[in-house]
Amino acid sequence: MDNDKPEECKVCFNNYDEELRRPRTLLCGHTFCSQCIEDTIKNAELTCPSCRAEHSAKDATQFPINYTVEAFIKKLRNIQVTSVETVSTKCGQDRTRGISKKLRSLVQEHKSSISNLIRECEEALSQLSKYQGQVRDWKTQHHQLQDRLYDLLEQNKAAIELLEQEDTSVLTMTTEGEAGKKQLQTMLENLNTVNTAQDVVTTIDEADHYNVEVEDWIQKCQELFPDVNTVYTSVKVQDTIKKALDTIITETGATAATVLQGDSAATIMEKVKIISREITSRTLT
Repeated sequence: MDNDKPEECKVCFNNYDEELRRPRTLLCGHTFCSQCIEDTIKNAELTCPSCRAEHSAKDATQFPINYTVEAFIKKLRNIQVTSVETVSTKCGQDRTRGISKKLRSLVQEHKSSISNLIRECEEALSQLSKYQGQVRDWKTQHHQLQDRLYDLLEQNKAAIELLEQEDTSVLTMTTEGEAGKKQLQTMLENLNTVNTAQDVVTTIDEADHYNVEVEDWIQKCQELFPDVNTVYTSVKVQDTIKKALDTIITETGATAATVLQGDSAATIMEKVKIISREITSRTLT
């Protein structure tokens, strides 16, 4: 690869800038523009175009900006601008010799106005670049949160399955208990209607048998229920999900806009900080 032009990306051969093509350094040490890195990422994997090293990444913002390259480019541009301005000044002096003092003053006024506007434009571009970096950081965080939410959803499904099993077990035991109760009620009615000694002995023997079965059933209920793992999992997952849902702010976008009233002169990143502070304050409250 040609290394004689450190101010340009070695993939797209475009010059680095402070917007979409900011220089970023991979873990292997090679530097490319943000756009090329973004385009190279597939299935959360990135292969270095220079050394073919494999990197895990979902977004270009995961790789740090190469501020050394940016500083070098700015210095290079300043040298070029100074050279152009020197030539322009000499040419301008030749051209303006015949211009009146009033017109010359007007020219200077417009030059000053344009220069100020250029500085404001550069500041706005710088703010946009910083904000873009913040937005992409948020995107990465949301992807990570989404993965955690999927895990939480799986935990909730597992809790539901445990509860389904517990519900089935309770239903089975309830059916057995109802049958035992019915048999005992029948024995009670039979004891009320016995007329002979033989009937008494037979009915009591049968009643004792059902008494033992029901007592065993009651003991079994005490041993089986509740299932500790099912109850713990259900309560824990419910508590976690409820806390997560309770922290979600359901206010409309119009409410967020009122936060910035009176701050129209603030920069983009200052507005971001104002909104963040307001949201944090409301959440704590």
